[in-house]
Amino acid sequence: MEKRMSAFICNERMAIPMKKRILCAVMAAGMMAVSMASCGGSSSDSSANTSASENGSSETGSSEGGESAVDMDGDAYTVHFMMLNQTEGASYDAVASAVNNLALSEINMNVDIIPVTFGTFASTTQMMLASNEPLDLFCSTSPASLPTYINAGYILNWADYIDQLPDVQAYLGDEMQYGYIGDFMAGIGVIKERANTFGLVARTDILDELGYTVDDFADVDAHNPSSLDKLDELFAAVQAKYPNMTVIAGQQGFASYVGSFTDALLDGYGVLANDGQDTTVTNWYESDQFRELAHVAKRWTDAHYYSSDAATSQDTGETLLKAGNMFCYMVGIKPNTAAEKVAQCGYDVSVIPLNGVGNYTTSSYSSMMYCLANASENPEKAAAFYNWAFASQEFEDLINWGIEGTDWVEDANGQATYPDGVDSSSVGYHNDFGWIYPNQTAGHAWTGNPVDIWDQYKEATNEAIKSVAAGFTYDSTAVTDQVAACSAASDQYLKTIAFGATSDIDATIDEFNKALYDGGLQMIMDEKQSQLDAWMAEHAN
Repeated sequence: MEKRMSAFICNERMAIPMKKRILCAVMAAGMMAVSMASCGGSSSDSSANTSASENGSSETGSSEGGESAVDMDGDAYTVHFMMLNQTEGASYDAVASAVNNLALSEINMNVDIIPVTFGTFASTTQMMLASNEPLDLFCSTSPASLPTYINAGYILNWADYIDQLPDVQAYLGDEMQYGYIGDFMAGIGVIKERANTFGLVARTDILDELGYTVDDFADVDAHNPSSLDKLDELFAAVQAKYPNMTVIAGQQGFASYVGSFTDALLDGYGVLANDGQDTTVTNWYESDQFRELAHVAKRWTDAHYYSSDAATSQDTGETLLKAGNMFCYMVGIKPNTAAEKVAQCGYDVSVIPLNGVGNYTTSSYSSMMYCLANASENPEKAAAFYNWAFASQEFEDLINWGIEGTDWVEDANGQATYPDGVDSSSVGYHNDFGWIYPNQTAGHAWTGNPVDIWDQYKEATNEAIKSVAAGFTYDSTAVTDQVAACSAASDQYLKTIAFGATSDIDATIDEFNKALYDGGLQMIMDEKQSQLDAWMAEHAN
């Protein structure tokens, strides 16, 4: 396991009275968003992806907000906080010390940060949970795993510690209900974009050279596959100008985005079609919509727009575009995708939306949630730490951007940027993983983003089509074997279909669906329908 990023500047037994907790003015905006939410008593449009200030950062104050029910006086508690991290840099230990000192002075807690990378995230989490290693808080990126965690006793019910979360409650409101599985509150969703939508990230220089702008594709929407002909026109022009360039690649194709056309009901094996407006669970993989999108992919493969290894390549679109011989790739998008991808790809890029405003489902909230580990020695204090971390601008900035003045400074727009003489190659610490931390809107947005980016997040969420089942999460415990079998079928067929990498696309789709039903898809759909019907009866207006 990777080494712990812990730097306990003071003895764990040291008693320091708690200072008044940092509270963000962003909470006021979050409460406004909550008041705008509706639908069956469960708020979804209150995603609180907004900031109280228009410059993308949150001011701090101490005159408002609830107090945690936990007594912070006495011995300092050590909270073990798992955190996604890119790499250890020169400022890594300094950041650890700063986080520890901040928490110790603010809430009388030491912080043991457990850094994990994308490559070790899943395995480290599973190992620590199974072996009951010291762990208080971790982020789950697999909602389908949560029923297993509950049944195995790996996580605690957040509902039992709700009194320690006054600021989280004020921000999220009824949206916190989306973290429930049955009567068990499995997680608290991070503050990120909520709309499920995707698009093309394309090199702007080539678009300009060929005489295209993003506005030329305003009518393109994969809900209407015939509108995708406009992309064929663009791709043909790219191929003619750059015959040795891969036109489109990456790890996703149209048929991969089940959750952007339906409410996937967690795993996609039985969905609510029509962006979650239907109430009958059906199989999207045998729908006309799925088949038509697969045929588009087949058309692009036959025209050699896709790379020959698109269905098997493990390279991300960002990696391939950065390498310099690819025009575009398909990816989930959000209001600041262009700014984000410039840094990742090394090119100025344009974003072409491909499925309208997207939709909002339970997974919009639950796809990334912080869980309270059963191994916590004091879950009340662990919950109080989370509440503080959620509201603290300084904490969010530290774990995301590093030490102010060394790794970042505030620019004239109130955004974070590199200090003079520092760039991405020389900075000592820079994560840019705000979307997987408790509340990125409490901290500074990075320079290059729109100054009102958090407001844009909120607007995108409010515009998304809300599923009739938003707030419902099915418990897959009764169909665990069937889900595993369907997942195996997806692993075998779905990427091949999504990239049209087969001689007979219709026959391959039929084989895929047979494998799904042979694996128990109907049982999963029946289980989902039964649970959904009961949930909807309880939550009917």
